[in-house]
Parts: sequence; structure tokens; C-alpha cells
Amino acid sequence: MRVEIIRNVMINGESVKAGSFVEVENGIATLLIGSDKAKVASDPEPAPACPPKPATTTAPKAVSTRRGRVKPSSGED
Repeated sequence: MRVEIIRNVMINGESVKAGSFVEVENGIATLLIGSDKAKVASDPEPAPACPPKPATTTAPKAVSTRRGRVKPSSGED
């Protein structure tokens, strides 16, 4: 059974945070719902199909071949 966890709880030795949706056996779901730690959740709605976005291409950045100082030297170093 699918349930929505209302309060943080341990299920089968695993920590489950509030707001999570989990699929558990009916007995565990009944126990969680009876102790106000979960409520029955509806089946998730399928995500709407979105068309893929076209890939944007960017021009490659110019790579500087100069090494060392970037600023011109003032001669007073």
C-alpha cells in the first residue's frame, strides 16, 4: 500500500523522513496510519510528456597561449 509519511519514522530499520511517499505492506501501513505517522496516498499522476529542448551551442572560448604575466610589465619590478 502506498502511504505518505507525516512524521519521521523507522520502517524496517530504515529512517523515512516526513513528506516521503513509500510503498509498504498492508500490515505496516495500517500500523503507521493508526499511529498517525502516515496517511493513505493516492497513486502518483504520470508526469506530463514534454518535448525535448533543443541543445544550445556556444562558441568555444579563445584559449590564451601566453604564459606568465597577464599585465604588461612596467619595468620597475
